Amino acid sequence: MHSRKKTGFALRFALALFIVATTMAVSCPQPVTPVPPDPPVETKSEERKQLESAYVEGLYLKGVCVLSYDLDLFQRAANPLRRNYRIQTDDQSRYLNVFYSEAIPQQAGDEVECEIHYKLAAEESTTLIVKLVVLKATDEYLWLWNEFQKVGMIVQRL
Repeated sequence: MHSRKKTGFALRFALALFIVATTMAVSCPQPVTPVPPDPPVETKSEERKQLESAYVEGLYLKGVCVLSYDLDLFQRAANPLRRNYRIQTDDQSRYLNVFYSEAIPQQAGDEVECEIHYKLAAEESTTLIVKLVVLKATDEYLWLWNEFQKVGMIVQRL
């Protein structure tokens, strides 16, 4: 009988040990497999896309060219030392005047703060102080853009 008690005790002990071990194994946290982040999605506004696909030198507001340079009707002036670019009609009834507050941007990705003065109609002139980023650059032109204000320009490189 004494051996039966030992066997019973050993069996109960083994069963209890099995239950504890199983419970611990189940409750152990599994290794966490890191979930790779989603690739960044570049969201370009329609207005930006319109500017990027445009080729006419001038001022763009909300994706629309509101003042375009025309060789027959406009004069163009640029002064790299003064960091200034200007296009205007002969009678100055319409113009775009840009002052680069900092170094003149040169390549895509460059940012620059500009003071922009423009006139689209008689008695209607506007001044903006805005930070622009260069979207594209060629040997002759820069595509400048501000997403927040939806203001852009295609300007001759100084």
